[in-house]
Amino acid sequence: MPSDNSEEIDFLQKLCNNILNTAKHIRFAGIINDEGKLLVGKYRPDIKAPFIKGNTDSEHPKATSFYSAYEILALQRKFQSDLGNMKFQLTEFDRVTLVSIPLTAEYNRFLCISIDDGDAYQLIPKIFDMMT
Repeated sequence: MPSDNSEEIDFLQKLCNNILNTAKHIRFAGIINDEGKLLVGKYRPDIKAPFIKGNTDSEHPKATSFYSAYEILALQRKFQSDLGNMKFQLTEFDRVTLVSIPLTAEYNRFLCISIDDGDAYQLIPKIFDMMT
């Protein structure tokens, strides 16, 4: 991943755009840092509003589903020494599936994706292919 902040933001935005173009079921693709702050992100153009209003609250990043996803990853990370590196976290709700993927070995950047009624298990390998 590029080290310069503007290069990094450009790289991350392109990654999010590419992920959104992968399938019509992907509602949102964004990158958060280890404090839950949304660095870049974009909803699919036909999405009028997010399900959770707090997801756009830049003043309170810990009140978002993105930060919640980070917390789950951080809790699960303690098992890596026994189980190996964590590849992704998937949470299925009735209305949406949330996928969180650590992007760095330092666990300071996370890809967060929300998926409508598509099959997340088919989309995840495509997303990993894009990231390599």
